[in-house]
Amino acid sequence: MLLPLSEPVPLMPGMPARVERVQRGPQSPPPERFAHFHGPAELVLIEQGCGTFLCDDRAFAIAPGMVAYAPPMTVHDFAFDAGPLAWTLIQFDPHALDPAIVALPAGPLGLMPNAEEAMRIAMLARWLMQSITGRAPQRAQLLQLQALILALGEAPGQQARSTAAVPSSLARLRPVLDRLEHKPAQTLTLAQAASACAMSPAYFSRVFARTFGTGFVAYQTRLKLQLAARHLATGDMPVAQIAWATGFRSHAYFSHCFKDLFGTTPSEYRQRGQVG
Repeated sequence: MLLPLSEPVPLMPGMPARVERVQRGPQSPPPERFAHFHGPAELVLIEQGCGTFLCDDRAFAIAPGMVAYAPPMTVHDFAFDAGPLAWTLIQFDPHALDPAIVALPAGPLGLMPNAEEAMRIAMLARWLMQSITGRAPQRAQLLQLQALILALGEAPGQQARSTAAVPSSLARLRPVLDRLEHKPAQTLTLAQAASACAMSPAYFSRVFARTFGTGFVAYQTRLKLQLAARHLATGDMPVAQIAWATGFRSHAYFSHCFKDLFGTTPSEYRQRGQVG
């Protein structure tokens, strides 16, 4: 699987995208807040609902017709107001795109296309969803995904209102999140992580746990295992080499932690992913 770094996103090897439509009635409570990030990029086409889309150091006002884009590896969250909600979620592998055909936006996006372009974007999203549901050839799915992203880039319209008023925990944790992303084999102590964010270890622990719902040490270990899982499913690097590359100095301990999280050994996980 093309595994994420925080939220599980089930993209199997070679699958360019997944599409899900979500709808909630007027009496349903707003979805719980969940600041998260993952390897796949994310598009959200808002049909109904208002609130705020948070992505790293940006905040966009959500309104019907808005298209929200969260680049890969950015911390993002949706704070919806009470009321009926409907949106289409598209998560896709940015590495599957042909850079000669389409380029992703450089940063977070909150686009308000005009009515004509909104209909076009919605049609392309439905087309992609039907192809994925009907198990169309992956090449066809990829072409449809690229057509959708091209439509976003060409859509006339105004950027949704944005501010820098994001939760301070997201901005203050960015230094350590960047280090975890760019140096996955490096193991940070709690003190080192807190220092990178200019916090005391005790305060850092509270902020991190409140933001991600788990302690830093457990999160870092899970992150390394998810990176290892991605290597196992998409490449042929030996298991021992993957363990070392993701910061595990003991093959046996790596295998134990991996099975504890995924319920299978690294070798079995690789075989299952390649067959799938």
